Amino acid sequence: MPAARDPELPQTFAGKVFTVAGGSRGTGLAVAKHLLARDASVSISSSSADNIATAKASLLKEFPDASDRLHDHVADITKLDRVETWINAVLKHFGRIDGCANVSGKEQRYISPLTDMSLKDWKEIVDVNLTGMFHLLREQLKVVSTGGSIVNVGSVNSKYASYGQGAYIASKHGLMGLTKAAAFEAAPKGMRVNAINPGGINSEMTSKPFFLPDGSEFISTGETLPQLFRRMAEPEEIAASICFLLGDDSKFVTKAIWDIDGGFMESNFT
Repeated sequence: MPAARDPELPQTFAGKVFTVAGGSRGTGLAVAKHLLARDASVSISSSSADNIATAKASLLKEFPDASDRLHDHVADITKLDRVETWINAVLKHFGRIDGCANVSGKEQRYISPLTDMSLKDWKEIVDVNLTGMFHLLREQLKVVSTGGSIVNVGSVNSKYASYGQGAYIASKHGLMGLTKAAAFEAAPKGMRVNAINPGGINSEMTSKPFFLPDGSEFISTGETLPQLFRRMAEPEEIAASICFLLGDDSKFVTKAIWDIDGGFMESNFT
């Protein structure tokens, strides 16, 4: 039996390499910071070159000695070849991958009943939140080191539902099934696959309005969401849970789905 780690010492990721899909903003950027602060090597990706450049500058300003531990790549996860290129670039740069945080996601900002939803609107959401996650898992499961960990980021809507968000809800429910299936496939290789479902997060994405069919709009806040804690989570709070699942302190956790949602309760909040 391996020796227990001293619980008084912070978990370290020295010598390990992690990828963060959606790592240029919000929770993904907070994950990158958490890992770099604990001596990991990190590759961040985003579909936006501008966002990647801004994130890289921010990370190097906060961690000026981490230039040799930070890698970045522009990758649209809806395109399998772009994901393959990114993963291969990380392997070429660092030589290994020990874990992956799949934080990428797209919200459904236009509230629309299924009977009015276009196929284009449906695909825009599902292509990122489900197909894109499949692309990531497909390549990650081939290369993550024995004992490594993959964490997918879902949503409270991975288990709940609300009016007019059918594409988003279906994509996030589907991600939970994909996570469980991947955990079965990863286990013989000594790898773990888990998911977390955050509630509202204080980020640029959640500050944007939702648009209702009648033309009105609203912004979700900690006061309006049906949850026990009357506030939004900070990205760092969600990142800490993701990084716990990436690390060795959770070596016996797999196929788990954790709610990090401030006590969210199902309600028609749109």
